[in-house]
Amino acid sequence: KHLAVPRWQDTCDYYNQMMERERLTVCFHAQLKQRHATMRFEEMNDVERERLVCAIDELRGAFSKRRQVGASEYAYISFLTVSQRRTLFMHARLTEKEFNQPYWRINEESCYWRDALFRALRELFSLFEYAPTILTSVKPEQYLH
Repeated sequence: KHLAVPRWQDTCDYYNQMMERERLTVCFHAQLKQRHATMRFEEMNDVERERLVCAIDELRGAFSKRRQVGASEYAYISFLTVSQRRTLFMHARLTEKEFNQPYWRINEESCYWRDALFRALRELFSLFEYAPTILTSVKPEQYLH
């Protein structure tokens, strides 16, 4: 019980301090609606918060700087699951057209979308670098029941 309040506060602060574009990315990965990106974490219902926490946790694991050590951008992107890669492309503001192209194209200098993809990759590394170690979707008062 005594850990519930700081964990809840850390999770709320982390999500609420994200820029709207970052929230859109996390909401996209959680398969929530765009309107959720304008809501505060504590304003959402239990199911929405749980989906967000799961999405943040999955993306934190996927976009960990420790995981990147020694890997080229191409190799790193090839390690991502399809849903993680789709989220990366969405964060890069790329479309289905680019997503459906073979991602090995990023090795080609002529690939017009590679810079946007690499920038998005760096942004997601930064976003999840300082995510709270323990995330929670459960409000502290719910622990008492």
